[in-house]
Amino acid sequence: MDIARVLILTGSYGSGHKQAAYALSEAFAAHPSKYTARVLDVTSLVPSKLDSLEKHTFLSGVTHFPSLYHYIYKKTQKNNAAASLLKTINHFGIDHLITVLEEERPDLVISTFPAASVMMSQIKQEGWFPSSPFLTLITDYSFHSSWVNRNTDGYLVASDAVRDKLVEMKADPLKIITTGIPIQSGFSIRQNTDKLKEKLHIPLNQKVLLMMGGGCGIFRNMLPVLRAVDKMETDFRIALICGQNRKAYHDFSKFGQTSRHPVHVEGYVDNMNEWMSVSDLLVTKPGGLTISEAIASELPMIIYRPLGGQEADNTQYLLSSGLAVAAPGQEELIEDVNNLFSHPSAVGIMRTNMKLYSSRQRHSSERAVKAAELFLSAARSIEFA
Repeated sequence: MDIARVLILTGSYGSGHKQAAYALSEAFAAHPSKYTARVLDVTSLVPSKLDSLEKHTFLSGVTHFPSLYHYIYKKTQKNNAAASLLKTINHFGIDHLITVLEEERPDLVISTFPAASVMMSQIKQEGWFPSSPFLTLITDYSFHSSWVNRNTDGYLVASDAVRDKLVEMKADPLKIITTGIPIQSGFSIRQNTDKLKEKLHIPLNQKVLLMMGGGCGIFRNMLPVLRAVDKMETDFRIALICGQNRKAYHDFSKFGQTSRHPVHVEGYVDNMNEWMSVSDLLVTKPGGLTISEAIASELPMIIYRPLGGQEADNTQYLLSSGLAVAAPGQEELIEDVNNLFSHPSAVGIMRTNMKLYSSRQRHSSERAVKAAELFLSAARSIEFA
C-alpha cells in the first residue's frame, strides 16, 4: 500500500489548536511506512495585516470583554442564523488553501481549528478533492457550531459528552469517534516520580504547586496571590511556567529571591510531562490541551478565573467529573490552595476520579491515528470498488 499523505490544518488563535496538530503529526510520524504528515497553519494563508488584526480582535475580545465573547459564543453554539452568518466570514485564505491542496494532493485532511473546518467544508461543497476524507478534531471538552460542517467525513472528539452534543446537532453518530485530545507522546508513559524529582532537584517529600499561564495568561496581578500562598506552613515549592511572558518571568524570579518557600521559574519548557508528573496541584486556565495533559498525568486542578465560551464549558466538564475546583478570584484561589494542601484526601479524590479518564487520554494521539485510519480505509475501499 502507498504511503498516505496527511495534511493537518490548524490555526494560531490560542496555542491549543497547534499543540494538538503537532501531537497528531508526531503520532503519524511514528508510522513512517504508512504515513507522512504535514501541519499547515491556515492563518498564514491570509494577508499578514488581516491575520494580525483578526488575532488581536479575538484575544482582546476573550481577555477584555469576556461577557460579550461568552454571549456571542452561546448565541452561535448551535446551528442557527447567527452561526451561519459567523461561518460566512471565514472566506479569506480559501483560494490559497486550494492551491496548497492541489500541490500536495493529500490522501487525508484533518482540521484542529474551527475556521479551517469551515474552509474545508466550503471547498468540499464546491466538489474539490472528493476522494480525500476530511476529518475535524475538536480540541475542547465543548461543542460549537463552527466545528460542525457539511461534507465532514468524521469527527474526533475529547469525550463522550461532546459526542452526544454533536449527535444532538444532527451529526451522524457513525462519523464520531471519542479519541481524547491528542497530546505529546511523553505523556503516554508513566514515569518514576522519585527519579524525576531528583532530576528536577526537588526533595522527595516536598509537594509541588504548579502554576501555568496558558495561551491568554493568568499571571496578571498574580504576585498578591503568591505572597499569600507563601505564608502557608505546608512544605511545598512553587513552580511557575511562564511561556513567552517575559514580564512574569522577571517578576516571579525576583519574588523567589525573598520568598520563604522555594520558587522555580521557567519560560517555555519542552518537558511539561515531567513537571506535571512531579506536581501535586495545578493552577491553570481551562484550555483543552492543558487540562488533557493534566488528566493524563492524574494531576488535580484549580481552574483560575475561567472566561466564557469554551473555557466555561471546559470548566463545567471538569467540575461535573470531579477533576477540579474553580476559583473565580484571588481570594478563592488562595483559599483553595490552602484547603487542598491542608486536606490531602480531597486531592486524592480528584486523582481517583481521573483514573477513569487518564488511560484513554494518555493514548489519545494513537487513538486519533487509528480512528483516522478507519476513515481513510473506508474511502479507499469505495475508491477502488
